[in-house]
Amino acid sequence: MSQRRPTDARIEELSVKKAQIDAQIDALSARRRLEQKKDEDRIKWLLGTLVFDRLSAEPALQSIVRRDLPDRLTQRDRDRGLLNKLFPTEDEAS
Repeated sequence: MSQRRPTDARIEELSVKKAQIDAQIDALSARRRLEQKKDEDRIKWLLGTLVFDRLSAEPALQSIVRRDLPDRLTQRDRDRGLLNKLFPTEDEAS
């Protein structure tokens, strides 16, 4: 039985190391996901800014946004109001 003790101790030691490595892997994975989310958010912001800046000069782009944006909005009054600010009706524009 004396041979089992060193083996048990080694298993315990390796289990502790494995838990530490698993924690490091989890932390790195979380950091990578956060970086990917930040990159994705930045791309969305850049594209949104580009579309917004070009909207008044590009009738085809206006048509796409007028057609597709309402489907992406929620039923919240604020979201619908933003669409009206983006494309005011002729009554509101005057």
